[in-house]
Amino acid sequence: MKRLAPILILLVAVGISVALYLLRPEPQQVSPQRPATKIEIMQVQPQTVRLTVASQGTVLPKIESELAVEVSGRIIEMSPDFRAGGRFQRGDILFRIDPADYEAAAAAAAAELATARLALAQEEALAEQAAADWAALGQGEASALTLRQPQLAQARANIASVEAALRRTERDLQRTGISAPYDGLVLSKSVDLGQYVMASPASPVARIYATDTAEVRLPLAQREAEFLNDPAQGGSGVTLSTDGPNGKRTWPARFVRFEATVDPSSRLIYAVAEIQAPFEHGLRRGMFVQAEFEGRQLESVYVLPRYALRGSESVYRVTPDNTLVTQAVDIVKTDEAQAILSGGLEPGDQIVTSPIAYFVENMPVEVIANE
Repeated sequence: MKRLAPILILLVAVGISVALYLLRPEPQQVSPQRPATKIEIMQVQPQTVRLTVASQGTVLPKIESELAVEVSGRIIEMSPDFRAGGRFQRGDILFRIDPADYEAAAAAAAAELATARLALAQEEALAEQAAADWAALGQGEASALTLRQPQLAQARANIASVEAALRRTERDLQRTGISAPYDGLVLSKSVDLGQYVMASPASPVARIYATDTAEVRLPLAQREAEFLNDPAQGGSGVTLSTDGPNGKRTWPARFVRFEATVDPSSRLIYAVAEIQAPFEHGLRRGMFVQAEFEGRQLESVYVLPRYALRGSESVYRVTPDNTLVTQAVDIVKTDEAQAILSGGLEPGDQIVTSPIAYFVENMPVEVIANE
């Protein structure tokens, strides 16, 4: 019996295990419930938007000239404003070349003209006398030489030549005073009082620029250029600005034209803005400025924060069933702050604005904030 006891115990244990297995309850099938993702949304409505385009450029005068002298001589007088940064008005004498030689040449030309006029008067008298003599004594038709017509023509031509020479000497005399061609500023000069200057266009003595108008060349992508109104039809307003130690300063300007070509290396096109009386209001030649164009007005577009875009051309839209779907959109323009959309949305659509760690199409969501 002692030998059979362990065997009996083992058989009983096996039987109990088999019974427990056969009588076990069926397990319940439970589907795991994923919690709804909490999101923030904004409800969009169509609106009217004025496009803006940003750029930057350098302020340069519309007119900038190299000043050269037209007569040679020594500088005997110089305006105190004829220095780098000096301001002048149209017609001001910037400096004067010694006029003595040109005054002498003008006097000599005037004397030569008086002599030529005397010779013409004498020749006219001789011609009248010759005509009278022929009428009294001559027979037939008199020759031109007999009537002194060639001599008379020569005397008149001599007067015209001397008069031209006199005008030239008077013009040279006038050119000894170098006058300003417009209101402006001196950028640089290379001559000074007592210096001898030569009449040579290849050797300018100063560089000056006009102060009435300045221009800024502003590079734009070709797509950005399409956002601007045609300058031939009134153009667009432009606001120029700089940030300085005293805060931001702004100046109004006007978009006047596009340059005629696209830069082949950068594929950019340059728009030109014009500023009236720029140097009276704190702008300086060569100053770097930011520019903001006022562009075309768009009707029935949607404006979203830039971060609401998912990928390049899509957003996340909440359906009426509180699920999330990807919605393709048509983007007109984006910048660091916002995106302007022309299509793909309907009035009242709910667009996700908060970050989403993971996305599955038609995933359930819970709206916690509505902008």
